Amino acid sequence: MTTQLEAIYEQGVLRPLQPLDLDEGVKVEIILVSPLKKRTPYEILSAIATLPLEVEPPSAKLAAMHDAMNDPLFLADLEEVAEDFQYVDAEGGVE
Repeated sequence: MTTQLEAIYEQGVLRPLQPLDLDEGVKVEIILVSPLKKRTPYEILSAIATLPLEVEPPSAKLAAMHDAMNDPLFLADLEEVAEDFQYVDAEGGVE
């Protein structure tokens, strides 16, 4: 059974905010996810502004696509993937 819930840490003990359907004394595995620090829009935009720009010029992308069209290994991989997908229907099931 997997259940996601919120808890409060008080005096060294995690206290769930809702009842748990568990037998007394049962051991469980806990994964802690700390709440995100609330930031102002200014702080968020400032952090974004410091990110490096890694934009490849469109001409470089087009050149890479053109190279791929003539690469026998790429074309063989593409054909193999196309063959795999012919057996998968629109809902994701296998025919």
